[in-house]
Amino acid sequence: MTRQPGAFLALWNGISSAALQPEYETWHTMEHVPERVGLPGFIEASRYRRSPANGGAPQYFTCYWLDSLKALESPQYREVFTHPTPWSARMRHQLRDFMRLPCTLGGTFGPSSARALCALRWAGPAETLAPALDAALSDMVERAVVVSAQWGWVQAGGDFPIANQPDDTAAAVPGREAVLLLQGLDDAMLVAAVAALTTTLAPAGQAVADPAFFTLLSQVRQDALVLAGTHTYQRQPPKTTLFHTFNPGDTP
Repeated sequence: MTRQPGAFLALWNGISSAALQPEYETWHTMEHVPERVGLPGFIEASRYRRSPANGGAPQYFTCYWLDSLKALESPQYREVFTHPTPWSARMRHQLRDFMRLPCTLGGTFGPSSARALCALRWAGPAETLAPALDAALSDMVERAVVVSAQWGWVQAGGDFPIANQPDDTAAAVPGREAVLLLQGLDDAMLVAAVAALTTTLAPAGQAVADPAFFTLLSQVRQDALVLAGTHTYQRQPPKTTLFHTFNPGDTP
């Protein structure tokens, strides 16, 4: 990353059908995520895909790295989600199993990154969970159990047009919730890492949801948008031609 982040926005979602995958992935890669990353306080974003074992529509995870959570309070950010592009307005209705968790960065370990990711949600008393996470994740990177790891405290989200999916499990787990991001060389590496981590962290809390394993699809950095000739804090233009490629009957 070009700047050291102080926060991240974790997003999980599915789509309405597998047939939508080509359009969704083009929109999300080429229009939606760069539009966000070009805004004040954003640094970069990574997009991941997970295919369910029983088939059906794919599932996705996106991580936006931020200077701080103030990036999600800026007028520019509010503008992009209250006045979406025509393509974004269409795709918003196709999202399923949506979960949006803003997080303040608690710890980051390891200088490298890897294509395989496991996203975990964990909860427990802050005074015991934070040091347990720092110790466990640092040790896992030191012993090459994972390539790198990050974690952050979940913060209450603000006004947003898409509601999070019902989350009864999280409400039932006492303590403060954290999101953990483990990066590894492949899924097998991360499955073993999660099993070991679950045992290590058991005295400090418990999982809020099942671990989810993803593979990197694409990344975009704010400085790359600047190099492409766009002002850092200017909203990226909509990809109108691509939109009409998938939706030829729609008119501006």
